[in-house]
Amino acid sequence: MNILSLRGRDLLLLVKAFVTLLGVQLALRLASIEQLKTWASRAGSGNATLERVVWSVRAVARRLPGCTCLVSALALQRLLSRAGHASEVHVGVARQGEAFAAHAWVTRDGMLLIGETDGEAFVPLMAWKSGPH
Repeated sequence: MNILSLRGRDLLLLVKAFVTLLGVQLALRLASIEQLKTWASRAGSGNATLERVVWSVRAVARRLPGCTCLVSALALQRLLSRAGHASEVHVGVARQGEAFAAHAWVTRDGMLLIGETDGEAFVPLMAWKSGPH
């Protein structure tokens, strides 16, 4: 991705994604999950398309050290909510040998937006919706 070739809206989306991802990384250390869920699902009236918001979070998350699936999921839900798009964050676990692995992903109308896995089946533990329902 050549950042210099981006149009104004896409550049602004990348900046918002960067700031939001950093904010979630910090908030996971300082806030409760309930506070984060409320913050991430707060609706707005933005006009960014669903596809461009997902693109921006994916693009920045790939390059940001320490960006976990939970960080990406919460940031994506926040940005989608602010742009007026509904989404659902899911958190689940899977057994990996003797250990458990946790994973977070985001869907909209049953379609996976972020949080693909390598075919591992995660058992959902919790989920929450945001945006207009």
